[in-house]
Amino acid sequence: MDDSILKFLGRDSGFGKYNNSAYFEYNNKFFLIDCGYTVFNIIKDKFKFEEYEEINIIITHLHNDHAGSLSQFVLFLWFTLNKKAIIISKCSKIKEYLDITGVPEEAYIIEEKIDDFEFIKTKHSPYLDTYGFNIKINNKSIVFTSDTSTIEPFLPYIKNCNELYIDVSKSGGVHIKIDDVTKLLEEIKNCGTKVFLMHIDDLEYIKKVTKNNFFTE
Repeated sequence: MDDSILKFLGRDSGFGKYNNSAYFEYNNKFFLIDCGYTVFNIIKDKFKFEEYEEINIIITHLHNDHAGSLSQFVLFLWFTLNKKAIIISKCSKIKEYLDITGVPEEAYIIEEKIDDFEFIKTKHSPYLDTYGFNIKINNKSIVFTSDTSTIEPFLPYIKNCNELYIDVSKSGGVHIKIDDVTKLLEEIKNCGTKVFLMHIDDLEYIKKVTKNNFFTE
């Protein structure tokens, strides 16, 4: 796991202890992937944000375990460090979300596109628009599904990716049921792609089903 591009702050499902969130650093820029309600209290002491040229926050959708401390983080950057956050998101209500949580417009910029990055629309909750993404970092292609009930939208990108970060669960429903994709993930792994499981609701069950063949921690 240490040589993976993304580093996790937590990889639990929505009702777990540590919200699913990851980060990477690139050219003196910090990138946070989702900012759920447990995330701010972890990152505020873990990183020296004043040392980064830019702070970028990728928001895949607006469930609390993915955006629950976004406003707190943006306010912290603005009022304590005078830094404007760059929020990378295609969520249709991201501006409304920031407005109703009291974040001043001058504290952030919203971007839908950045270099070497592409959002991928997927299916999750019927109440929210949800996205995964494909990103290229250090000549490596990464696919991050975020929360999804299907792997289908990501398959064209997975063919050529170096690392796959995929939402899995024991029960399925609005998330991918691990039993339904284990064989496919084995095939993907055998083609040379590193497979990382995330948003995990039952770690022991998922390890058992996959025979512990993928990264889970």
